[in-house]
Amino acid sequence: MNRKRIHLTLLATMIAASLAAAHAADSPPSAAPSAADAPPQDTTPQPQAAPKKKAATATETSAQNAVNLSGVVVTPLRESLQSAQTIKQDARMIVDSIVAEDIGKLPDNSVADAMQRITGVQIAQGFQGETSSVVIRGLPNVITTLNGREIFSGVGRAFAFQNLPATAVKTVQVYKTSEASLPDGGIAGLVDMQLYRPFDFDGAKAAVTATGTHSKYGGHTDPNLSVLLSDRWQTGIGEIGALFNMGFMGQHYDYNAVWGDFPKLLTGASGDPIRTADGNLIAAPNGWGADYNIGNRQREEMNYALQWKPNDSTEVYLEGLYDWDSDDYNQPFYFSFPVGAVDPTNLTVTGHCYPNQLTGSPYYGQTICDAASGSWTGNTYAATSTQAHEEWGHDIQNSIGVKWHGDRLRLSTDLSFNSTSFHEQTFIVDTFLKAPITTVWSGTHGDQQNWTLAGNPQLDPANYYLNGLFQTWNDQRGKQVAWRGDGNYDIDGSFFQYLDFGLRYSDHKAEYHGSVEISTPPPGGTGDISLNPNPANQVIARFPNGYFCRQPTTSAIPVSWLSGCYDFLVDNADAIRQLYGLPPGLAPENPGRYYHIDEKSYAGYFQAAYGNELFGLPFDGLMGMRVERVKRNLDAFSYDASTNLYTPLSASTSKPVYLPNLSFNLHFTDSLQLRLVAAKTLTYPDFGQLNPSLSLNPGTINRAGIASSGNPDLKPVRSNNYDASLEWYFAPASYLSGGVFYRDIDGYIQNYVTDVTIGGQPYQLNSPQSAGSGHLDGAEVAYQQFFDFLPGAWSGLGVQLNYTYIEGSTRSPQYIGGPVVVSPLQNVSRNNGNAVLMYEKYGWSARLAYNYRSRFIDGFNQPTVAGVNDEIKPANQVDFSLGYDVNPNCTVVLNATNIFGADLHQFWGDGDTRPRDIRYQDRTVGLGVRFKM
Repeated sequence: MNRKRIHLTLLATMIAASLAAAHAADSPPSAAPSAADAPPQDTTPQPQAAPKKKAATATETSAQNAVNLSGVVVTPLRESLQSAQTIKQDARMIVDSIVAEDIGKLPDNSVADAMQRITGVQIAQGFQGETSSVVIRGLPNVITTLNGREIFSGVGRAFAFQNLPATAVKTVQVYKTSEASLPDGGIAGLVDMQLYRPFDFDGAKAAVTATGTHSKYGGHTDPNLSVLLSDRWQTGIGEIGALFNMGFMGQHYDYNAVWGDFPKLLTGASGDPIRTADGNLIAAPNGWGADYNIGNRQREEMNYALQWKPNDSTEVYLEGLYDWDSDDYNQPFYFSFPVGAVDPTNLTVTGHCYPNQLTGSPYYGQTICDAASGSWTGNTYAATSTQAHEEWGHDIQNSIGVKWHGDRLRLSTDLSFNSTSFHEQTFIVDTFLKAPITTVWSGTHGDQQNWTLAGNPQLDPANYYLNGLFQTWNDQRGKQVAWRGDGNYDIDGSFFQYLDFGLRYSDHKAEYHGSVEISTPPPGGTGDISLNPNPANQVIARFPNGYFCRQPTTSAIPVSWLSGCYDFLVDNADAIRQLYGLPPGLAPENPGRYYHIDEKSYAGYFQAAYGNELFGLPFDGLMGMRVERVKRNLDAFSYDASTNLYTPLSASTSKPVYLPNLSFNLHFTDSLQLRLVAAKTLTYPDFGQLNPSLSLNPGTINRAGIASSGNPDLKPVRSNNYDASLEWYFAPASYLSGGVFYRDIDGYIQNYVTDVTIGGQPYQLNSPQSAGSGHLDGAEVAYQQFFDFLPGAWSGLGVQLNYTYIEGSTRSPQYIGGPVVVSPLQNVSRNNGNAVLMYEKYGWSARLAYNYRSRFIDGFNQPTVAGVNDEIKPANQVDFSLGYDVNPNCTVVLNATNIFGADLHQFWGDGDTRPRDIRYQDRTVGLGVRFKM
């Protein structure tokens, strides 16, 4: 395996070789603020009326040099909240944010985790034990920018937030409404991550954060490290600043899931339905299993910034980000599929009954009741499998730009280069257990599938026989060259205040390659699975030593089981391929898993800021228009199932879009304001969703094959957005706000799983479709305050509370080819909230945070007796952090996540009687130290 590893010495060399240019961050303008007046890489809206006072950065304040403002002691935590409040109050749109308390100190361990504290933002963990998705007000259609520039990972349009260490980030700002100067592409909103720059500090600055974090299930203590060096100088050619920051994150993880397969009509070996005493049908899981993810992940990051201000009106800058990630993980499976193969015994049934929702079934609409427990004994299929995954990738962004301002005209330009890649290769060997097998299902207590094999045959290596070898790989690469130019003209009129205008061009290329995916049987065949297997393929006969490893236990599966060792498969991959009659090296490329997309976009915007008085109250706002044309060329291969041939195809699209915006802000007092915003937004389909090629993964003895395809006919998702917000800033770091929002959405893209037949074989086809018209609406409220009026030590207490109510639906087919129905939107939790108790005084700083998200639809399955909904009850966890300032330069920190051990639960359809997954969320404790000088 050829994997890139870039050491610190090489990173330092890269910095030294960089072009010597720089950029200075302006103080706020004394005249009209504008998009051009902000640093070109920073699209943060500026205030519309009076210029704001520049908030001191959290990194410049500490408990030891606290500032007293009207008796309020400003400390790092309080200062970070005050800075976030200032951003919210002075923004031109509806914006919520988080600001680092100190260098390397966001409220959580990762950028993605920290974002869940923002009102209306929800997160979810993936199967590798870390946050992998971020949605804003229930919608995942989010555009991400770094210092105001679009950034993405792999062939997607979104950025993998987990790739960026929290220690590198100064602020994270979430724009819930849009205006013409902001990049389009996210109907949900925009997330902008701001990194540190040398002019953020008064002079030289050095900071080091080192933490060791222990994971309960991972069983290791892993290091996290960040180093920041920055300085600025007055020279004969103006002021120059330079900053270098690097970070390392390591994590051993053990993210385990126990699952029940889809619910189906319970039949015996004869195929006839088994009924209750009163004649009702019975539903039972198709089978039971476990899916563990046990790995070691490492991430390295480096960013730099060079700033140069040759005079008071001109600035030049060069800055960049590099991140690398690698993840080696073992994904062992353990499962049994006896249902329908043999008759059950000891069967019990719940009282939860409902009409059978399996369309096309002769029993459709008849009453069916969920089974509660049972046993199955006989010639049934039980197996384990080891999937050895190796993943690595990188994200790179470099940019250079200039900005200039005169008395009334301000201009800026920025040129950026993005490069990203992600490579994954997987090597799998399946093994099955010799029959007869007795599967014992003891029910769903604990909202999980509790099952085992009687007599524990899974612990005896002699019971295992080789089944198929399966290997796959994919390689993703994306590149973008982007240029933007922005301007602002100060009108200084009695109504119109200033004009914003600008142009943007980008050329974004995405390319995906994937391998053939075929399960190859072992030499001589498997024999009669599983009653009379081929004795030559007994695992211990083929691999006498070192093949098996014991897997962890869980509350749902309390007895261990055996599966192939990760190291054995990786170290002996070519020898195993040779045994199976395959050539050495990776599998050949599959044309059906290839596409190349070149997308060029041309955009321009123009908007006017206005303001005056209404009934003696000052008001201001923006009115503007953004126009964009996207030219997209797609190269891929189409598949003909009748001939099993792939044929090259090309497709092109080119269409303009018009995105108007209008906002109105009414200032009742300096601390109380009303915002009204209307805007049209859109989200383009992901590149992979547009690929028309068909990828086929043939079925196995117990499951249909898996097919996936994109849809080149997908249109952009369009939304008319309406927002209102009332905000009261009654004290430093203290405010109360409430808002309502409505999204009129057309063409929302959702994935569907459909049963199809291809080449005479059954497959479950996963493909995206554009839904019809729909809507999303809701309300949110946020409250934040420090209780300075309390006596003594109690005055260090503070709280953050926020709540968001969301509901949404869309008209879409119940399944592909099925009837059009009104169904809930994916990812939308009706109730969402955060409660944070804070304390900061006498050098101590603490947070106790609870986040809540109610049940939501994660996706749509193939039709089952329980319908098509795949629903998740999230792991709503409690986290804790504590810091103590040993002296002005040293702080000791303690962090704990998921301290009460909340787990994620997934269900087939509504109710709690059909658990799909329980995912055991890890608990971590970290202890570290921060130095700064």
